[in-house]
Amino acid sequence: MKSIKKLFATSFVALSMIGALPATSASAAVPPASATVAGKVAPAFRIKTLDGKELKSSQLAGRPYIVNFFASWCPPCREELPGMVALQKKYANKGFTFVGIAFRDRPATLPDFLWEMGVDYPVGLTTPELEAAFGKFQPGGKIRAIPLSFVVGRDGKLLNVVSGALTKEDFESLIIKAVNTRAAK
Repeated sequence: MKSIKKLFATSFVALSMIGALPATSASAAVPPASATVAGKVAPAFRIKTLDGKELKSSQLAGRPYIVNFFASWCPPCREELPGMVALQKKYANKGFTFVGIAFRDRPATLPDFLWEMGVDYPVGLTTPELEAAFGKFQPGGKIRAIPLSFVVGRDGKLLNVVSGALTKEDFESLIIKAVNTRAAK
């Protein structure tokens, strides 16, 4: 019996570390920005949103935003979405927006999934260019795991990059930090 408990505990810790299980407390909180990321200029990007519009990072100048790489097939990504949708509504009047980047997802089923989840912020499909631009802020220079969130202040600089699922409270603390930044002059 002891060996089964030990095996279970070891498996739980290992799965939690790789993000296969959700964090058990809301204060597993957001890791601080690494010195190699904080203050760097956010990647310039251009996406074609699923509704056929083009969104460029230059259109977001002076606005705080979070670029979130996700997929409809990713359980932790699915868990994050309701909180993100609620926070989008709450902070839109402060100029904040999420920008969703569907990571290697199915274009045919993605619109229905987003509609079911109530997503009302811009979402586009990943491209090799997007993965390269944002991947340079990841170990090994590549995006290897999702969900992955890039927090950008009004000045266009990265405040944080968070790999792994976030709670609504975690996102809200990041949004407040981004909203309270000043635009570049």
